[in-house]
Amino acid sequence: MSESLLSFSEVLLFGRELSDLKLRQKSVRLVDEVPANFDFATPITKVDGVTVREDDRVLVQVGEDANNKSGIYKVIKDGNDLKYDKRKKVSFESFVYIRRGRQFKHTFWKQTANNHSKQLFIEQDDRRRGRGVNNFIGDQFGGDARLARIYGFAYDGTYYELPEPTIFLVHGEGDSATGGNLPYGFKLESAGDDTTQQTARAPMNPSVSGVAAADYQIASDIRVWNYDQADYTIRMDIAAGQLEQVLLDVYFEYDAPMMAGAKVSGAKVSGAKVSGAKVSGAKVSGAKVSSAKVSGAKARGE
Repeated sequence: MSESLLSFSEVLLFGRELSDLKLRQKSVRLVDEVPANFDFATPITKVDGVTVREDDRVLVQVGEDANNKSGIYKVIKDGNDLKYDKRKKVSFESFVYIRRGRQFKHTFWKQTANNHSKQLFIEQDDRRRGRGVNNFIGDQFGGDARLARIYGFAYDGTYYELPEPTIFLVHGEGDSATGGNLPYGFKLESAGDDTTQQTARAPMNPSVSGVAAADYQIASDIRVWNYDQADYTIRMDIAAGQLEQVLLDVYFEYDAPMMAGAKVSGAKVSGAKVSGAKVSGAKVSGAKVSSAKVSGAKARGE
C-alpha cells in the first residue's frame, strides 16, 4: 500500500503460515434465499444486489426447512446464461462465511440439519459489532483467515524482533518479504541495465518493509501482513514441555515465568489462608496472610 498521513499507525507482521495447524472453515461470495419451488434451471444475474460471475460460490437456502437441495452451489455458464450447479454439502453445525452482498455481507450461516443429505442454513444475526478495520473479533475467522508464526514486526519506521516466535491470526497470503525469494544478485530486467536486487536483505520498498533501511537479513518464505494498530487479532503463546513445567509450576510456583495474570482464589497454603488474591506481574492486592493485611505497600496489624 502507498504511504499516507496515516502510515504511522500501520503494523507490519513478518512471519510464515503454519502448515501443521490450519483453520477449518468455508467461505462463499454470496448467499441466496429461494422458495421451495425454485427452478435451478432459471438463469440468475444478481444475488443480494451483487452481479454474479462465472465460478462464484453461492450458499443457496431453498425454502425454510431442511431439504436435499440447499447447499453451496457453483455458478456455471450455460450458453449466454448463468445458473447454479454442482451442489456441495456442509457438515452439521459448520459455519459458512459470506464475503459479499448488500444485506448479508460479512455474515455467518450455520448448517443446523443433522442429516447426511439434508441441509438447513440459518443466519447467525445476534453477533455483537465492534470497531476496527476487520470489524469485531468473530469476523476474524471468516474469509481468508489463517494462522501464522510471527517472528517480528515493523512499526513507526523501525523493525522489532520478537523474543520468540508467536502465533497470530492473520488474513490473506501476505506479501513476500524477499521479492518472491529471488536469489542475491538477481538482475532487474525492467531496469535495462545490470541493476540487481538484494532480496536477502530487507525489502527495498518502504511500503512493504515499513522501514527506510535495515542491518538485518530476512530468510526465504517470510511474508508480510499489513494491519492498522486498531485492528483486532488473536495472539497465541504456546509452551511445550512436561506437565510439571507448563501446568503445575505455572499455578503453584510464584517464580514461574508464566505466572503473570494468574488468579488464586480460596486456596489454603500451609495454614495461611489466601482469599481473593490476584497476582499480576509483581502486584499482590487484597491478600490476607497470617492475619496481617497487605494492601499495596501499606501493612497493618503488625
